[in-house]
Amino acid sequence: MTRSMDGELAGLNADVLERALAEGRASLVGLESDDERQRRADALLHIEGYMALLREPTAQYMQREPVRYSFKLVFPDGRWSIDEKQLSDRPAAGDVVVFEGSGGWRIESQQQVHVRPAGKPPREFFVCAPAA
Repeated sequence: MTRSMDGELAGLNADVLERALAEGRASLVGLESDDERQRRADALLHIEGYMALLREPTAQYMQREPVRYSFKLVFPDGRWSIDEKQLSDRPAAGDVVVFEGSGGWRIESQQQVHVRPAGKPPREFFVCAPAA
């Protein structure tokens, strides 16, 4: 099973790591071997770096993979055309999408078309009108 890590869960993990780091640093004092103390101190530095990554706001650094969406472009005279565009965010009603060669189109609604054979998911189209 794949789980995504949202900001809240990452923050909780960072809090747990922070407590573990404090305990680990406290235990360094009791070590007799300088080599062992240095090895553990280095490991704690790596954990601290990971903890800092968990605390960073990741949404602004991570780009979503573009998804291909289908659009039904409805002309004022009733004709229509189908076009596709890859977008990183799902479009919504009111958004304007620009298609090369045909300008901007305002999304008015969504339409689902059932496909054959039965059992396949319906195709989803965003119905658009020319943007004024």
